Amino acid sequence: MPRLVILTGAGLSAESGLRTFRDQNGLWENHSIDTVCNGHTWRANFPLVQAFYNARRTQLATALPNAAHRQIAAWQARYDTVLLTQNVDDLLERAGCRDVVHLHGFLPEMTCAACGHLWNIGYAEWPEGAACPRCRSVRDARPHIVFFNEPAPQYDRLWETFAELTSRDVVVVIGTSGVVLPVTSMAAQFQGYKILNNLEPEPAVDGNVFERVFYLPATKAAPEIDAVVREQLG
Repeated sequence: MPRLVILTGAGLSAESGLRTFRDQNGLWENHSIDTVCNGHTWRANFPLVQAFYNARRTQLATALPNAAHRQIAAWQARYDTVLLTQNVDDLLERAGCRDVVHLHGFLPEMTCAACGHLWNIGYAEWPEGAACPRCRSVRDARPHIVFFNEPAPQYDRLWETFAELTSRDVVVVIGTSGVVLPVTSMAAQFQGYKILNNLEPEPAVDGNVFERVFYLPATKAAPEIDAVVREQLG
């Protein structure tokens, strides 16, 4: 069977009130990315890193899935779908999606850099001085987020998925700047049908390598993309 491969970025959740990863000035929620999302410096900035992701977690508790999240869930129910996301929120799951591959980690979870333990804390803040439930380390408990300068284990699934694509498959890319992932080259190497949805043109994403491009908010583009997907996959 032909497959539908969906790759989403922060633009998907922007209409749910979650700001995109970085502003034009390189800040994330007014914090330097090098301070709050750097594998080389997170220990030196430990209190700020914990406070920053605590705020992201409590913000996520008030966000709701939007129409684009729900449309993706409908596609997954209809087609053989691989769902890859750069988002660390759980709005796809709350919209009804399953088997979501979170390429950059998952905000409701914590992990321990000392023993590798992984656990879910939902939308709660991680208290100052709290310890890993397994090894009791305090300074190694951290958000389950892939920081810059760290390996992203789920990228293996990403590259495998794109390597296995055939010309019968359809790829939908939604809400990504193309700064972190080389979306243009990934799409250019795939000979099947490709759809791009971003709010506006992005310098790092060449719309010319896609068969259809929608420069619209994700919720506005969702029904139009759905019509094209139906044409291609039935």
